[in-house]
Amino acid sequence: MKPVTALVAFCLAARASIGAPSDSRPIRVASLSTVLTEVAREVGGPDAEVAGLVRPGVDPHMFNPSPADVRALVDADLVLASGMNLEAYLGRLVEGASPAGRVVAVGDSVPVVLFVSPGGERDPHWWHSIYDMICAVDIVRSEFTRLRPASADAFATHARAYQQRLRVLIAWTESEVARLPARRRQLVTSHDAFGYFAHDYGFTVHPINGLSTEGEADAKHLAGLVDLIRRERIGAIFVESSANPRLVENLLDETGVRLGGTLYADGLGPEGSGAETYDLMYRHNVRTIVRALAAP
Repeated sequence: MKPVTALVAFCLAARASIGAPSDSRPIRVASLSTVLTEVAREVGGPDAEVAGLVRPGVDPHMFNPSPADVRALVDADLVLASGMNLEAYLGRLVEGASPAGRVVAVGDSVPVVLFVSPGGERDPHWWHSIYDMICAVDIVRSEFTRLRPASADAFATHARAYQQRLRVLIAWTESEVARLPARRRQLVTSHDAFGYFAHDYGFTVHPINGLSTEGEADAKHLAGLVDLIRRERIGAIFVESSANPRLVENLLDETGVRLGGTLYADGLGPEGSGAETYDLMYRHNVRTIVRALAAP
């Protein structure tokens, strides 16, 4: 039995035994996103016990639930996922899970949604828009309130405090990006993960791979990137923490431009990375981008 099939089977077997959490214990939350793990812990406080199944530094595109992860998903009162098909197995998980609404694809309800092409695939990296993050906090708060109405005021207080920190981050990001001339706001990255950041702050993204790190760029696309980098005089190329650096290294050799640094594209960084929280991750990315592209 394949891991995803096993996951659904476990969920089906457990559906009769799962009900609303009692007020005597924290809400059990299983998160398939490092960013949503942080949101759930911030909003839930002591009323939520959050298991982050996708660990910091792990590529969510490649994540495969282990038997222990499956058990945590089955036992959870609420499962949080990024959505927009980032978790390829999510549709089958939703089919097998119960009760309705227990599995929440947060990204499917955020206001700013980007498409690769008109009518095409949605870009699932929505958390790179801080505006979407503010809405994601409300989505999680609403789900917690549904499960624990008696703690609604506490959830609302926690959510407002976290959202205020996100608004401070927006102001800081706008100030940092303003130092970079519009003509230099061009990002060459490992895969197409920074569309929301580009949308909010006037960048153009030139990815080596598509929306997933699993893809492999063809020779024609790479040749076109080399021409573009030379023609536009793009000064730096960025590697991503969860992506294979080989293609970036090849581009650096072909173009002679410098490595701009490492970006966190698919979630938070591990302990000691300087990107362990959403705020730290976002600031790291912005500083890395602005510093590299502003250099002569």
